[in-house]
Amino acid sequence: MHRDERFARAIPLAVVAGLAFVLRVIWLTRPGSDWTLNSDSILYVSLARGIAHGCGFAPYNGTCGAPEVLRTPGYPVFLMFFLSNFRLAIAAQALIGALMSILVGRFASRHYGRLAGIVAATFVAIDVPTILIGKELMTEPLFQAVATVAIFSSLEGAGILSGATAGIATLVRPVGVVLVPVVVLADFIRGGWRAAAPALGIALVIIGGWAARNYRDTGNLTLSVEGGYNLYQRTAPAIIARHDRITLAAADASLDRELDSAIAAQHLDAGAATQSESGPWRAYETPSVSSFMFWRALSIIFQHPIDAAAVTVHGFVQLAFEPYLLETGWHGFVQSPLIFRLIRFASTTIQGLVLAILWIGVTLALWREPRDIERWILFSSAILLLLAASPFGISVNARFRAPAIPFLAVLAGAAWAPRNGSFRADDDRVSTD
Repeated sequence: MHRDERFARAIPLAVVAGLAFVLRVIWLTRPGSDWTLNSDSILYVSLARGIAHGCGFAPYNGTCGAPEVLRTPGYPVFLMFFLSNFRLAIAAQALIGALMSILVGRFASRHYGRLAGIVAATFVAIDVPTILIGKELMTEPLFQAVATVAIFSSLEGAGILSGATAGIATLVRPVGVVLVPVVVLADFIRGGWRAAAPALGIALVIIGGWAARNYRDTGNLTLSVEGGYNLYQRTAPAIIARHDRITLAAADASLDRELDSAIAAQHLDAGAATQSESGPWRAYETPSVSSFMFWRALSIIFQHPIDAAAVTVHGFVQLAFEPYLLETGWHGFVQSPLIFRLIRFASTTIQGLVLAILWIGVTLALWREPRDIERWILFSSAILLLLAASPFGISVNARFRAPAIPFLAVLAGAAWAPRNGSFRADDDRVSTD
């Protein structure tokens, strides 16, 4: 292919990537940087400062706090480079979004054709939850990028790269652990044990190394206590409320009383669980209490499997198919209630249409090529990420959909822009004679 022709072919994808960047960086038209922070962001920043001040992985708010075991270090390490200017962090996350569009577009182009790549990249570029969460200091943009590299590289049989990125993804967000079996399977299919073995080994070393750190510093042999905390505080109340036909508030109150009793039984200070991160040890992060929360939540799930399944299905439908509803005031941009309602209506309508096109495309892609294992690996990656966040009751948030979008986008691109011929053929390879 001649250089001019190759450049011309790259222009559409570059335009989509530019659109992705503009949609994510537009928030910087706002002055200041307070709008970049929410309650989770504050803790991530505190942990980044702790690393920078030599506290280890512990929060820093004037002094070093207790070792952290709820969050993982991936995103705080990223934030270390932007502690002096949070606006630069937002710009970096916008750049990550643009690069994600290129990555998804190039992958889909190689496997399904150039037009499929443009369609897939566009789905990533215009995904509203991804755009909105990128304006805050949150893990989703970085996690989406690292997790996507892990799956894509495993589909190329790159065992070392896929294993390393799968492990790093779990250190950005612990939910990344669900992708490790998929990565190893994909590596095995593409490269045999020569790819699968290093992928599994490297991922286990990274995950096991962090679990060993937690055990050494806190007594918790776990990647994070967040899983047990979420199951107890979010999933279990939703199950009890549905089974006992009581309000969610009543179910929450009942479980809070159980937690208080467990904390008291360990002669701990219950108030420590609600103090600032730089204060005393949080009770739910101690080995005994975190273990109680995890196993008590599992017992509730096993006691009421039908209710647990119903809560999960409801959360999955909400997470996978419902548009993100803009918040009042649209983050300070819009003050007029009427204009805001019009914007919300337009946003919801457009999102609903895009989601319908996306999922219809995913269904068509699997139906047309049911024996294509790569399509099922992409689909499984997306579904596992969605299911992992689905049992959270009323705490399900559309932002949890963002990590699954690249995999769904590739499938939808393959369906809406099909290409005749071999699946592995690359229409970018054109004879130059």
